[in-house]
Amino acid sequence: MKYFETLYIVNPNFEQSRLNTIIKDVEKNVGKFSNVIGHNIWGKKRLAYQIDNQKYGTFVLMNFETEEGSGIAGFESYMKLNISVLRAQTIRLKSRPTEAVLEKSIPLDNKDKFQQSIKDEGKPDKTSEDSSANDESAEPVEVEIMKEIDEGEPIPESIDTDTEQE
Repeated sequence: MKYFETLYIVNPNFEQSRLNTIIKDVEKNVGKFSNVIGHNIWGKKRLAYQIDNQKYGTFVLMNFETEEGSGIAGFESYMKLNISVLRAQTIRLKSRPTEAVLEKSIPLDNKDKFQQSIKDEGKPDKTSEDSSANDESAEPVEVEIMKEIDEGEPIPESIDTDTEQE
């Protein structure tokens, strides 16, 4: 048995129903020659560089197993020609994916809740912002005033400049 992992990036502007349709289409295409083990939606993430004028992408990880690797080439060409997929990469795994990886798989029904939890994690807590604002106002900040002389070197104002010239 050969095990494979495909990571693909989908256009981030798609609604959840459209994303579910794309995932089902990919699973259907892979199902022609293999068995899908699991699907993980990593969520919307910022790309290192723009792909098709997109700064963000929805990352999806799929694990599957097959007896023969002959269908992989056809699957990769399908992914390249699929206009909904920005990029895809398939690699062969040495062994079956661990249960920890497969447990992170999200059923298609719960993906809306998962997307919402990702959005909530990115937002800072209002309580932490308020406490940091209070901390700054509580402690006075000491600022040392610098005076420039002809050479352009800053010196503290508290030092007497007449003694330095002698």
